[in-house]
Amino acid sequence: MTNTDLTLTRAGDSGPRLLFIEPYANASHRALLEGLLRHVPARWAAATLPGRHFRWRLRGAASFLALAAADLLQEGWDGLLCSSMLNLAELRGLCPALAGVPALVYFHENQLCYPAPGQAGAAQQERDLFLAFSNLSSAQAARVVVFNSAYQRDQFLAAARDLLSRLPDAVPSALVEAIAGKSLVLPVPLETGPAAGLEREPRSGPLRVLWNHRWSQDKDPEAFFAALAALAGEGLAFEVAVLGPRSGRPPRVFAQAQEELGTRVRQWGAVADRREYWRWLLWADVVVSTARQEYFGLGGAEAVWAGCRPVLPDRLVYPSLYPARYLYEPGGLAAALRPLAAEPALARGGDMRVLAAGWTWEAQAAGWREALEVFCGKA
Repeated sequence: MTNTDLTLTRAGDSGPRLLFIEPYANASHRALLEGLLRHVPARWAAATLPGRHFRWRLRGAASFLALAAADLLQEGWDGLLCSSMLNLAELRGLCPALAGVPALVYFHENQLCYPAPGQAGAAQQERDLFLAFSNLSSAQAARVVVFNSAYQRDQFLAAARDLLSRLPDAVPSALVEAIAGKSLVLPVPLETGPAAGLEREPRSGPLRVLWNHRWSQDKDPEAFFAALAALAGEGLAFEVAVLGPRSGRPPRVFAQAQEELGTRVRQWGAVADRREYWRWLLWADVVVSTARQEYFGLGGAEAVWAGCRPVLPDRLVYPSLYPARYLYEPGGLAAALRPLAAEPALARGGDMRVLAAGWTWEAQAAGWREALEVFCGKA
């Protein structure tokens, strides 16, 4: 990693002086950073690294930043924000100028619960306890800890209790309760600005299916494509758009599925232009998730705000966010999609946007402003 990997951004000319450090700037991580700079008044500075090599980011970002961004870190800040991809305690130790700066750490995900037991491949089953303790020490070092859902918060605290209960001695027994006492729940808000002026057009014809998640094993693309293959084998008509960012090595099923789906495919691969991305969300009738690990589901929430009917597993965070009629039992995706493919009008009625209206920046900005006032010591 070289200094050219580091990007520095400044925004705003009034309010508290806030530094945001994001060592993994992609997907929801980047969305939160950009949204805060756009919607929350402050004198912002952001230091970001590309969203790749996540284990190395957790292990090495603090050391790298303490040297590569030394001048920035010592400018004198009213508050420091970071995601859980930074070992906050380590950075504060390496940069004494940050020791007294109040900090907020945001958990998009956490390494105490990933991979979920029984929900990962054999190569992922062994949890890296260094990464888990890095998350714990970051939470301990922060004044405020924010989770993207109550589900993740509860999972994190339960996993922390379990992990600490297995330590041989010198156990920080009050740590979990201390973290719980300074925890908040705030989702990554939906940035709907690029969709301004776009509308869902009247449609007919085959069911339009959207999958807009990260191309990785924990999203279980095999289950998604198996369900589509079952529908195709029954002669049911549908079209599909597969979006979402690719991981370093996408599961092989993507290449195989693209060939097998053939002319049913309308879009294959991520769309960089955000307005064009929203056009595809507005194109679709249903958004599908087969996630094995999910703490909020930003892509799914965006699609629902765009008017897609959600078809989501009845597990993980989803039951706490969506009504039961939009959830399917394990192994039941094909059964959930079958009536919609047979009669697409079933997926095209109703106001889906109301399900996600509370997650937009318009709805969430006030909560974020209040959280920043709290952690900066002004409330």
